[in-house]
Amino acid sequence: MDPKNGEEFATKVRKGMVDSKINGFGSFSGKDMFFRADKIDLKNLDIQQEKKLSKVWIKERSASKKPEEWEIDLSKLDIRYVVAKGTYGTVYRDTYDGQDVAGI
Repeated sequence: MDPKNGEEFATKVRKGMVDSKINGFGSFSGKDMFFRADKIDLKNLDIQQEKKLSKVWIKERSASKKPEEWEIDLSKLDIRYVVAKGTYGTVYRDTYDGQDVAGI
């Protein structure tokens, strides 16, 4: 933002012509501006970022090749209960496509 645009923006903010939820203080010259971090809604920003990233991930995933031979359809997997826990992980009793299976 060049200084002229910064001054125009500052004038609009002072006159209430810009709807801004961020409260700031300091110079509106465009050279420096300070914002109070406690006034920024970080949770909402996280939600927006998560939505964007999930859309990109879904597009990437759907454009990928067919699943590998060792991959399974997770919608057919029903995790039932823990059988045992050990050094190398937890073993679950599962059902996959109507068959009893063990899962880690």
